[in-house]
Amino acid sequence: MATTTKLHGRAFYESIGSPKYVLAPMVDQSEFAWRLLTRSFLPAELRTSILAYSPMLHAKMFADSPKYRAAHFEALKEDGEAHLDGNPTFDRPLFVQFCANDPECLLEAAKHVQKYCDAVDLNLGCPQGIAKRGNYGAFLQEDWGTIHKLIRNLRDNLDIPVTAKMRVLDTRERTLEYARMILDAGASIITVHGRQRAQKGHYTGLADWSILRYLREQLPPETVMFANGNILQYGDMESCLEATGADGVMSAEGNL
Repeated sequence: MATTTKLHGRAFYESIGSPKYVLAPMVDQSEFAWRLLTRSFLPAELRTSILAYSPMLHAKMFADSPKYRAAHFEALKEDGEAHLDGNPTFDRPLFVQFCANDPECLLEAAKHVQKYCDAVDLNLGCPQGIAKRGNYGAFLQEDWGTIHKLIRNLRDNLDIPVTAKMRVLDTRERTLEYARMILDAGASIITVHGRQRAQKGHYTGLADWSILRYLREQLPPETVMFANGNILQYGDMESCLEATGADGVMSAEGNL
């Protein structure tokens, strides 16, 4: 069980400064150096106004392999030296994202990083073939029972909150049911990518912000939601916030 009283939902979001701008989790891209560079363009007193995510980490490999942990999260040192990833001086707020399909494995991985981040995020959005083969990311979206267990186990046993990043489903009504399930499981924040799982590569197309607006209007006001998709230029961020009513906007490739 969690050993401390932790904040949840909007209270948690407000405790980290209610950031509106979010740097997305990107494999081999959103490591410490890129997070530091992104924040460096702001005055020092405003750098914590950007919430950043780690790259997606593989929960089983992170739990089982000290070598994998050392290579992918600099904070995990045993010699007492100052760490980089998650350092409160220059790398916060930070959410660490994992892909997983085993609740206990995910919990074990998350416990390694909970001292060095503000929340642990579950990836439910990766549409790539490797995610299909590994049965994680967007390929869990038909298995709501497993998703609920993954999130609930973290909610009940971590000292920090759990969040989740999802994609929209085939209808807005089904997407709403999906989001409600994720929130019921214990997610403090949901990030919604306005594309379906099949929208990737040559078939990426545009994210549907109207579905995100529908979610914002149907979910309780206390729900914290980030919008993701179609953020390529600076002006797109404000356009997205206005169109969706989201609390924050996440930029991925556009940030690069």
